[in-house]
Amino acid sequence: MFTPKMMEAWFNLMSEAMRGSGDAQQIMKNLSSTTNVSEETLRMMARFMPPGMMPMQPEAMSDWLEEWWRMMGVVPRHRYLELLERYELLRSRLEESEKTSRRLQSMLGEKRQEEAQKVLDFWGNTLEETLKSQNEWMQMWMPKTTGSSSTAEPEEPESPPTKGKGDKGKKS
Repeated sequence: MFTPKMMEAWFNLMSEAMRGSGDAQQIMKNLSSTTNVSEETLRMMARFMPPGMMPMQPEAMSDWLEEWWRMMGVVPRHRYLELLERYELLRSRLEESEKTSRRLQSMLGEKRQEEAQKVLDFWGNTLEETLKSQNEWMQMWMPKTTGSSSTAEPEEPESPPTKGKGDKGKKS
């Protein structure tokens, strides 16, 4: 698309900008500050083009310039500033999201603790009721199996009579 003459003109423009030519530096500044190349910038560039070469269209120059920056590994300042602004916006959104996430996790943790406490309380109450019921059953079934009332004290078995020394030879 671009002839060697166009490339020569571009290198002349860059060379003049590096030497300190005000117009060439202004052109480079205009080219690096926006993606759209203006008609005025193209007219200024015509000074650095070989005689008889027509200036290109602004859209074609913009595309070529983007390709040139990419090939050189340069990020134009306007693109850098756009990316920096986008980065800052995304970073702030990420920080907000992390704060919200921590807050929600904290709330969820508290809610889980409350739910866990409710489950533990329910389990404790169920266990208490079960033990109470079992105790009542035991009280109810114990008297029937032993044959004595639950309030009576158990009887002691009778001990067999012992023979003492004085019982020798006596008959009852």
